[in-house]
Amino acid sequence: MLCMEKEIVRLESVKKIYKTGDTTITALDTTTISFETSKLTLIMGPSGSGKTTLLSILGCVIYPSEGQVFYKGQNITNLSESQLADLRLREIGFVFQHFNLIEPLNALENVMQPLRLQRVSKAQAKQMAEKALKDVGLSQRMYNLPKKLSGGQKQRVAIARALVTNPTMILCDEPTASLDAKSAEAIMTELKSFAQQDKAVIIVTHDLRLRKYADKVIYVEEGKVSNTIKDEKVYK
Repeated sequence: MLCMEKEIVRLESVKKIYKTGDTTITALDTTTISFETSKLTLIMGPSGSGKTTLLSILGCVIYPSEGQVFYKGQNITNLSESQLADLRLREIGFVFQHFNLIEPLNALENVMQPLRLQRVSKAQAKQMAEKALKDVGLSQRMYNLPKKLSGGQKQRVAIARALVTNPTMILCDEPTASLDAKSAEAIMTELKSFAQQDKAVIIVTHDLRLRKYADKVIYVEEGKVSNTIKDEKVYK
């Protein structure tokens, strides 16, 4: 079924500045950009370019120093930290580079965590988590602790956890950095399929090989966002 693209998040003249003593660092220069559902978007750039700062603003993790952020048409720039936390919990799924799984909990329990934070009953959360793990091909591993899982399997658990609440937007920070080529291909294929389910999938990466999966690519260099790349060598 063909999904229609819809704007999910928009930044208007957003800038992020950090001050340390007399030093001012512009992590993200003045940026106006929008992201849509039904698209897998890559945010690319070398280390320290500002791409993770951009992702953090999109994910309502940090406030911009200047400008405005709109989510589903609502200006969320001045929401309180607790309001932003609620928005993250209900609307946004995060997939981290180092998985961030809770080591004493098995795969099923890890995936249940965001649902329990939403006060979903334990029985319903278990049922929903089982389905999420099945969807990423881990039905046979749901009772395994993280230490018993491979890197690719841990990343699949992280993806299941991000998707179990049925978020509209999925943000990934270097999701393939710790994976071999075969596992990386499997993860990107899964993320591409989720984008086709009327979700916005936004991925920070420095790996040019992932461009073949993208519907849209933006580049960040020295805090500046553009649609073109200056030098491919710095990404390798």
